[in-house]
Amino acid sequence: MSDVIDCHRERVRAADPLVAVADLGEDLIETVNAVGAPSVTRADPGAPSVRWGPLTTYSLHARVADDNPAYALGGLLDRWISTLDAEPGSGLVVNWPSRDAAPVAALVRRGFAPRSVLGVRVGPASAGGHSSPGIRRATADDLDAMCRLYVELVDYEAQFGWFSVLPSTPSAARAELEEKLARDDGWCWLAESDGEVAGMLAVHHPDHSGWIAPAVQKPPPVAYVGSLYARPVSRGRGIGAALVAHAHAEAAAAGVETMLVHYAAPNPLSVPFWSRQGYRPLVTTWGRFA
Repeated sequence: MSDVIDCHRERVRAADPLVAVADLGEDLIETVNAVGAPSVTRADPGAPSVRWGPLTTYSLHARVADDNPAYALGGLLDRWISTLDAEPGSGLVVNWPSRDAAPVAALVRRGFAPRSVLGVRVGPASAGGHSSPGIRRATADDLDAMCRLYVELVDYEAQFGWFSVLPSTPSAARAELEEKLARDDGWCWLAESDGEVAGMLAVHHPDHSGWIAPAVQKPPPVAYVGSLYARPVSRGRGIGAALVAHAHAEAAAAGVETMLVHYAAPNPLSVPFWSRQGYRPLVTTWGRFA
């Protein structure tokens, strides 16, 4: 097993040195040239957090050796799937380094498709400030406007089929934003056009990005772009890019070089947009329904 894990680490490091390969822990399943750690999460549909995937998700953290990695991963997937008693509508998920393409044929052949991408941007830190016309820091007085934008964002992303909008989504969105705006370090910005709020961007300060920072092989601080949305009537006018540029400058002034973002892989707007902002794929989430 240790030989498989060591071989996996070496292949991933060669493909992308920014990908951090975590330890698997215990309760593993093994097949020829492959080992994996299965897990399951079941979310409360009424919980005060927005869901970006199925309520029940079965995950496999897999490691495969260099000897025909697609074949090795395929055997591990078959073993894992055969042990599941997954309810209809639940999701099966495998996260895989985006640049390690050799094994992914095994996922495609078993009905998995790219659902989301964790992108990374590494830029120089700067002590300078930044001022962008039409962009300002959000305050508690903006909560209602931000909630409307957040719910519009969830509605938009739901059309790509990986999750459904729940009755609890509006209240969950409000709870998330209310907590974020209450923090002294809350990095939330609004773009205004003709006196109206046209877009929003919320970034998780490094003090609140510890849950995702270990995914990238870079020292802290690491910040995470939580949500970006521009109203349809405002798209194509550079509002999203201006918000992101403003956030990058604010982060750089705070000494943050590394930023992460999740975006929907099937969204034809997200992939080119985040590439233009300097992000490139780090880890791809492959998923399918049970």
